[in-house]
Amino acid sequence: MREASLPLRWQPAAFAPALILGLVVIRLIYLSFYAPGGLLGVQTLELRLEARRGRILDRREAVLALDVPRYQVVLEYRPIAYGGDPERRAVWLRRVDEVLSPLLGFSVQEAARSWPDTWWQLPIAWEVPEDLARVIARRIEEAGLRGVRVMPYWKRMYPEGALLGPVTGFVVFGSDARGVEGRRGASGVERAYDGVLSGRAVILRVPVDAEGRPLPLEEAALEEPEPGGDVVLTLDRTIQAVVAEELARGLQESGAQRGDALVLRPRTGEILAMVSLPAFDPNAPETLERNARNPIVQDLYEPGSVFKILTMAAALEAGVVRPETRYMDQGCVEFGGAPICNWDRDRYPGGRGWLDMTELLIYSRNVGAAYLVRLLGPERFYAALHAFGIGEPTDVDLPYETAGRLRAYGDPDWREADLGRQSFGQAVSVTPLQMAVAVSAVANDGLIMRPFIVRELRTTQGIQRVEPRVRRRAISAETARTLREMLAAVIEREAVKARVPGYRMAGKTGTAQIPTPVGYDPRDTIASFVGFGPVEDPQVLILVKLDRPRRSPWGSEEAAPVFARIAARILPMLGIPPSGSPEGR
Repeated sequence: MREASLPLRWQPAAFAPALILGLVVIRLIYLSFYAPGGLLGVQTLELRLEARRGRILDRREAVLALDVPRYQVVLEYRPIAYGGDPERRAVWLRRVDEVLSPLLGFSVQEAARSWPDTWWQLPIAWEVPEDLARVIARRIEEAGLRGVRVMPYWKRMYPEGALLGPVTGFVVFGSDARGVEGRRGASGVERAYDGVLSGRAVILRVPVDAEGRPLPLEEAALEEPEPGGDVVLTLDRTIQAVVAEELARGLQESGAQRGDALVLRPRTGEILAMVSLPAFDPNAPETLERNARNPIVQDLYEPGSVFKILTMAAALEAGVVRPETRYMDQGCVEFGGAPICNWDRDRYPGGRGWLDMTELLIYSRNVGAAYLVRLLGPERFYAALHAFGIGEPTDVDLPYETAGRLRAYGDPDWREADLGRQSFGQAVSVTPLQMAVAVSAVANDGLIMRPFIVRELRTTQGIQRVEPRVRRRAISAETARTLREMLAAVIEREAVKARVPGYRMAGKTGTAQIPTPVGYDPRDTIASFVGFGPVEDPQVLILVKLDRPRRSPWGSEEAAPVFARIAARILPMLGIPPSGSPEGR
C-alpha cells in the first residue's frame, strides 16, 4: 500500500503538494505518549489541519482579504526522545543553534533561554519566506536534526490595509462556543460571516515512533480540510478610496480630530463606501487596540440640524403644514420650561420674521423645528421617528451595531423639554448609519431599505445572492417628493458649498453641540452634511461627519464641501448622467 508523506518534518519537495492539498498545520495541540487503543510504546501526535479561509472581495472582484501561506520554525523537545536529561537537552540545543542561527540571523539558544520546562514546543521564527523555509528544511534534513520542524500555516492578509480595516475586520486565534479552537472573525465582515469564511478544519492523529518520527499513513486516512467560502461585498474599492481621500482632505483642512463618511444606494440599501479616519490596519496588530471598531455602525452622536429633515417629514406627512405654510420666526422661545434659540441669535436676536417651511430648512431654524413639534404633539412626533428607525438598529449585516437612544413620550425620564430639543437633533443619539438610512427614505419615495454590505456568498454548495429588502414605509411617496424639492432648495439657496457641478442635489447641514457630563461643550461641535441626488431620480446618498473641527464649527463650512467633492467624483463613476440644471453649473 502506497505511503503518504505528511507535512511533519518538511523536505523541500513536500512544500507544493502540501499546500495544494490544503493540509496546513496551524497548531500542534498535544502529544500523548500512549494512543487510545494503540500498542504500548506507540505515540500519537494530534494535529489540527487548518482550512484556508475564504476571500473577501469587493463588488468588482478586487481582493480585500485572503489567506497566504507562511512558515514557522518550531523546536519540539520530547522527554521520551531525550530521556529528560538537561545535559542532553543542552547538547541538542547547541547543535540546533549551530545549524539554524546562521540561517535565521539570531541565536537560537538565546531565543530558547526562556523556554519553560512545561512546554514541549517552542516556535522560534514566524513569517519565514518560502525560499528560506526550503533552505532551512534542507539543512535540517542534511544535519539529521531531530525535534526541529518547518511548519506551514495560513496568514490572513488585507491588501488594502487601513482603507478597509473597519469594514473587513480582522481574525484572532481562539475558541468558538463549543470550545473548538481555530481562527475566528473578531470584527467586521470577518466576524459577521465567519461561518462562511472559516471553512472546516481537520483533526489528524498521526502515529510517531519513540523519537517523534511520523509513521506511514495510508492515503485513505488523509482528510482534506474544506476551504472557506468567498464573500463578495456591495462595497466598491475604488469609491472607498475616493471617499477616504476626500475625507482625509476634509480632516486636514478643517483640523477635525476624526471623521466618518458613508455612501449608499437609497433604492436598494447597498453600501458602496464606509470610511472612518483614523482607521486601524488589520495587518498591523499594534493599531487594533486603539481603533479596532467601526464608528459608523457603533458610535453614537447627537446629529443636530440634519435631524430637522425627519421633523419636517413628520409634519408634512401629518398634514399640519405644507411647504408654503408660514410661521413667525423668533430668536428664542420657551419650550417645556427650557429656552430654545436659533444658532444665529446674535446676528438676528429677534429672529428672521415670517418664514415658510422651505425657508425653515434653508436657514436651519431651531425655533421653527420646535414650532413643528408643537403642531404635531408628542405622540405623532415619536411615532414618526420610530417609523424612520430612530432608536433601533438598522439590521445591517455587520456586528456590534448600536441601537441608538431616543427618550420618548411615556418613558419615566422623559420631559417636555426633550420634545423641543429633539426637534432639532439634541437629546437624541444615532449612529451615522442610522441617520443615513433614515434620510434615505426621503430619497426612496418613503421606503426604508435594510442596509447591507454583502451581496453574494460563494461556497461549495453554490452561490447565494443577497437581495434588497424593504423594512417599512416611513412616509408617503408624495411627502418624500415634496421634501426632496425643499432640500434641493437648501443647496441651491444657502448651502452653496454642497453644490455639485452638473447635478441637482438635495441635502441638509448639521452643526451639533457635543454633550458632556456637565452640559454641552461650549466650543467643540460635530459638523455634518447628509445629501442625495440627483433630485429627479436619487441614486446615491452621502453622509459626511467631522468631529471637533477647528477652522470653523459649522457643517455648512466644513462637511458640505467634502460632500460636494465626493459626489462630483463618484457620480460619473457610477454612470449617473449630469442633470444639467442651471443651479449645478
